[in-house]
Amino acid sequence: MALNNYFRATGARNEQDLAQSLVDEHIKMHGIEFVYMPRSFVNTKTVMREVSSSKFEKSFPLEGYIENYEGFGDQYNLLTKFGVRSTAEMQITISQARFGELITPVLQREGGLGISTPVRPLEGDLIYFPLGDILFEIKHVKHTAPTFYALGKNYCYVLECEMFELGDEKIETGIGEIDNDFATLGYNVTMSLSGVGTTATAQTSLVNGGIHKIKIFNEGTGFTQDPTVLISKPNGTGRRATAVAITTANSQGSRSLQEFRLTDPGYGYTTAPSISITPVDGQGGGVSIGVGIATVGAVGIITVTAKGSDYVVPPTITFTAAPSGGVTAIGTAILVDGQVDRIITTNAGYGYTLTPTVTVGAAGTVGIGTFKYGMILTGKASSTTAYATSWDATTGTLTAKDLTGKFSVGELIVGTAKTTGETIAYRLNSIDYNDDETNLDSYGDNVSFQSEGDAILDFTEKNPFGEA
Repeated sequence: MALNNYFRATGARNEQDLAQSLVDEHIKMHGIEFVYMPRSFVNTKTVMREVSSSKFEKSFPLEGYIENYEGFGDQYNLLTKFGVRSTAEMQITISQARFGELITPVLQREGGLGISTPVRPLEGDLIYFPLGDILFEIKHVKHTAPTFYALGKNYCYVLECEMFELGDEKIETGIGEIDNDFATLGYNVTMSLSGVGTTATAQTSLVNGGIHKIKIFNEGTGFTQDPTVLISKPNGTGRRATAVAITTANSQGSRSLQEFRLTDPGYGYTTAPSISITPVDGQGGGVSIGVGIATVGAVGIITVTAKGSDYVVPPTITFTAAPSGGVTAIGTAILVDGQVDRIITTNAGYGYTLTPTVTVGAAGTVGIGTFKYGMILTGKASSTTAYATSWDATTGTLTAKDLTGKFSVGELIVGTAKTTGETIAYRLNSIDYNDDETNLDSYGDNVSFQSEGDAILDFTEKNPFGEA
């Protein structure tokens, strides 16, 4: 039987807006400012589309009213067969309108959660309770309580939360009170680092009639790899120049010439030599180039007199400026295993009357910089990655967690700053994989129990149920 049309069971839009405003005001007057942290799913495209890893990088201030708090009494912590477990629970009421106005638009604009943008808090998200310095995980979201369709509309979400138990999640919100609590939780390794990089040195000589630059007029297309370059001999006495071609991917999906690097500018050229560019697999062409000859004072072969050590990125190469009317040479360093293996020129310059000085940039990225919490670390030799948790620049002590393998003593530990792109790198002197001594209870007998137990069964592995 239909309802009476003359008596409305639901309110009008303005009445619902008034009720929503009263609810919001009540929460703001009697509530607490929490921090809401949505869960970002790093990888969900596995066999069963399960979440293989997640992280918390976003945070939003959000007011909420505590409906009740269970488990904060005498039975706050329980000792179970799986360890100590907290029974603390909390129900928090938040405004639907406030969440939709302040948080949903930001998540829609920035994205990055690995799922479709939610319009409400989701189970698995975190709520930080500042008064107790506690992180709660949302276990269930109620849509109907406590207003239950007043004037035909719900105005609140009730978040049923439990104490958050950290697994392999990464927490990097930028809020120190939150991040610091989780920096040392879980298994951490302790590394002793130092910066011992040395600067390379080089020298050169001057040649007359050498190639100072190969200029590209048309970079061509269709290359699948760097082509070979053959330069003709000089007409008289002299030395044949040599060069390598460097390609880069173009908009058509193939590769085009980017630049020529002179491994030897040669000498004795009086006219421009012919240069043949041969694709290795027959793919690519359409290149048009020009050759410049330095009749006087070009930089010749560059000899690396000391290769240096611990370079992470190629250092800058600087030549003494050419005299007035000349062109200063431009060089590029080639690294092999963190050392300057050779230096070649993209422009050998001309007009030099005195042999220029070659200055190699210092290994400035080694032993310089600050590791930050949450920075991804990479071992240059082992390719092992980890998650930085703390860094003491005074002692050179770095702690990290979530290792994908084992770092090698003597390798470079490299990190990249998210905001500036700065590369931080230090040499690994030693590493301690034993995290059992961290924050031990002075009155506990954990070590004694383990020592006695090792005589029966070896429990020294970090995962005694896994493979050695």
